Amino acid sequence: MANAITTFSLHWADILVLVAYFAVVIGFGIWSSCKNRGSVGGYFLAGRTMTFLPVGASLFASNIGSGHFIGLAGSGASNGIGMAGYELNAGYVLIILGWIFLPVYTKADVYTMPEFLKKRFGGDRIRFYLTILALILSIFTKISVDLYSGAIFLKQALGWNMYVSVIVLVALAAVFTIGGGLSAVIWTDFVQTIIMVISAFILMIICYIKVGGLQLIKELYPYAVAETTLFNDTNCGLPPEDYFSLIRPLDSANGPPWIGLIGMTLLSIWYWCSDQVIVQRALAAKNLTHAQAGCIVASYLKYLPLFLMVIPGMAARILFQDKIGCSTPQTCKEICGNEASCADIAYPLIVIELMPNGLRGLMLACMIAALMSSLTSIFNSSATIFTIDIWQRFRSKAPQWELLIVGRIFTLILVGISILWIPILSAAQGGKLFEYMQTVTSFLAPPICAIYILAILWKRINEEGAFWGLICGLVIGLIRFIWEFSYSIPPCQLSVTDQRPEAIKFHFLNFALLLFVLTCLVTIIISLLTRPIPEQCLHGLNVFDLDNPLKPTPIPTKPGRWHKADTAFEDNDIRRKSPIHPISRAESTAALRKYGLFYADPSNKNVKYYSKIILSWICGVEHQAEDHNTGAVIPTMPPLVSENLFWKRICNINAIIILALSTFLWAFFTDYRIDKMYRNT
Repeated sequence: MANAITTFSLHWADILVLVAYFAVVIGFGIWSSCKNRGSVGGYFLAGRTMTFLPVGASLFASNIGSGHFIGLAGSGASNGIGMAGYELNAGYVLIILGWIFLPVYTKADVYTMPEFLKKRFGGDRIRFYLTILALILSIFTKISVDLYSGAIFLKQALGWNMYVSVIVLVALAAVFTIGGGLSAVIWTDFVQTIIMVISAFILMIICYIKVGGLQLIKELYPYAVAETTLFNDTNCGLPPEDYFSLIRPLDSANGPPWIGLIGMTLLSIWYWCSDQVIVQRALAAKNLTHAQAGCIVASYLKYLPLFLMVIPGMAARILFQDKIGCSTPQTCKEICGNEASCADIAYPLIVIELMPNGLRGLMLACMIAALMSSLTSIFNSSATIFTIDIWQRFRSKAPQWELLIVGRIFTLILVGISILWIPILSAAQGGKLFEYMQTVTSFLAPPICAIYILAILWKRINEEGAFWGLICGLVIGLIRFIWEFSYSIPPCQLSVTDQRPEAIKFHFLNFALLLFVLTCLVTIIISLLTRPIPEQCLHGLNVFDLDNPLKPTPIPTKPGRWHKADTAFEDNDIRRKSPIHPISRAESTAALRKYGLFYADPSNKNVKYYSKIILSWICGVEHQAEDHNTGAVIPTMPPLVSENLFWKRICNINAIIILALSTFLWAFFTDYRIDKMYRNT
């Protein structure tokens, strides 16, 4: 089988750049691992000491994985700038996160998103359902896409063994996560964001120079057609007419249809405003102003992928049209081993063919940084929701040191699952996982988005309505998911043989909007037909009640296997029980010493003693065995720093600028031939 990319041996300059990259990242990782690691608040929320720059950089790096470099450049090569709408839309949604959702989350004093819904609705079934769903989505969409995309680059560009290289990267990402927690993750994200932006910017400039500038890219792209396409009597392999428009016709098969932009916004709200990986970074800020400023920084950075990834993908098609623009299954199979398309090799191709020695190593460091930043974020956030939302449910008396150890052990389990997933990714040829991630998200995320929006906007929504709204949305989404993937999409040249029902061809973004509306209707109707939550249980848990100085009364859980919220506890005079049972420092110390694996006896300082010292440091429990009778040992939320009114106003001004700039970019990159948009509708 031929390969479009000629693998190369690393030049000494490339090796030097890679060594410098790993030295800087490991150095930052070790330094940050010594900060805020010995407590639950420090390990999972970085002690709430993060300033806006590392928070904003971590928000960006957690989102931009290697899948974005491969996937966005591939979408640019195949159908233009349409997929960049996801990136520009983030500017609006990050402002929604900072100014609507974060004030509620901060007021609620929560570590995780399922924990917030537990406080808002009561009961355990919603919290448990969303925790399991979040872990499944993290493992089988986020981790899988990043590993697959990173493997494409490392294998095709360098000829490295995919299994060995990815295992090393996953293990290195796990070291930072296990050793230092969120603090180490955020600081390494900060360094890797700088590396990603600089290296991608250099490659963008090289691409623009090779083609002749942005205007020539726009003019030459529709003529970037492979030789095999010229002799076809079909439109297969031809760029779409609206390749330089973010808004596409309603029946477009090459990008988001214009009405689907609403569905895109709903998916963005789920991802940016309720996904643990993202929100956890904002919650680590030292106060709300720094969290909002971090959202501002991330919003500015999210304008870059259009120019750093999508448009260079279009330039790649112009420069290598016979390789990337192949239109027949046989030709594509010979070029890249994928009968459907070779668009996914666009970014590796321009890296190998255009970047000089040294800079090629920098670009390789960029891809490794993108992969590692996403993995560290996913590992830490998944460990957080498992420890706080699952482990504490069954171990309500767990001391702080136990939660720290459980979080680190669960990270190791995630590493094992990630490595076991590699053979499945290797067998999944075609680069379809990136598309699968978007599609699967549109089937599962809209109900979650609906519940979070209703939860912070309307007090009348109760646990019964929220739970059954989630279940109805899940059932409908799974039916569509199973139905859609039970059919195979024929190649372009055989499109006349497409036997899929029209319901399956209904665009997934339009379906996301429909599923959101149905979930809202079910939730509202059931909530209005059932008993409301008592007012004292909702203090400060609503966007319109943030100035309320009162703390909300915890909602007890009914006995029984359904674990419903008991909104009638006042009538029944049920005594509320705290979900977390404090234990004394002496009890915690005794429990830790009971497990000799973590307690080093200072009376016998031998090899075993120092081995236990190292193990206890890795697990963050080196000070937990010290016997200080200073009260109860329970996970406590780190306090917030007071806000500065001047910087708060600066944040508000920047938020207005971002909303205006996002609107301008949407308007600038839109084809205004409205008659074409409605021509076939």
